[in-house]
Amino acid sequence: MAKGQIFGLVGPNGSGKTTTLKLLLGLVFPTSGTGEVFGYPLGSPIYKERIGFVPEGPYFYDYLNAVELLRFYGSLFGLGGARLQERIESLLKLVGMWDRRDRKVVNYSRGMLQRIGLAQALINEPDLVFMDEPTAGLDPIGAIQIREVIRRLRDDGKTVFLCSHLLKEMEPLCDSVAILNRGVVCRTGTMTELLTGEDSHYVATFRGLAEASLQQLQSLAMSVEQNEEEYTASFRDQSSAVTAAETLAGSGVELVALQPYRLSLEEVFIDAVGGMPQ
Repeated sequence: MAKGQIFGLVGPNGSGKTTTLKLLLGLVFPTSGTGEVFGYPLGSPIYKERIGFVPEGPYFYDYLNAVELLRFYGSLFGLGGARLQERIESLLKLVGMWDRRDRKVVNYSRGMLQRIGLAQALINEPDLVFMDEPTAGLDPIGAIQIREVIRRLRDDGKTVFLCSHLLKEMEPLCDSVAILNRGVVCRTGTMTELLTGEDSHYVATFRGLAEASLQQLQSLAMSVEQNEEEYTASFRDQSSAVTAAETLAGSGVELVALQPYRLSLEEVFIDAVGGMPQ
């Protein structure tokens, strides 16, 4: 996991995602093997000063409001005075809770708990933030806002360790991913590496093909499939696809789209997990 990226850990229920998080956070200890965070052994209090954690379904003291709650957690890191007050205001605005800063936790919705949980995890300005299902309980707009916060953390040079089962949410968000099954990492790599796979080629979509131009396309492409009035052709590389488009343009054929072939993260996940012994 490189600095300043969003790293995703995915896996089916019971695969070991939560156990992995607990090990990295120093909440449990391995029965065998070793691990490090920032070069320190698992559980070291030294690296804990530099991390934040957003659990799935966080809970807090019921009768504190947002400001009081963040002031309490800030004090645990030795923060105080004007610096802490500025930090609290900044974080509450970041997660969309500033206008509700006086409301007590006992009156929070599930989504509000997720938001204040994220603010609490960032109070110490961590270099590494662990997040377990950070958009759980949020409406679509709230989920979008939290994803934007995650991207902003990356843009600020922070590293985010994201654990979620929402593959369609993880795909556009993560820079790299590890797929875990029954305690074993069965696939890992950058998102581009995983989604491109070994079958690297380009796909072009054409419209307006007559019989002659269709035969010409079939001679230039590896394969051609028809979908109503459009034809999708596969090429070994981008250059071959562009050459075909230029050749067919003289016959009035329209190039609708040209892009590298990509799997979905869901397809990669199913292929990886399906090949593991149960």
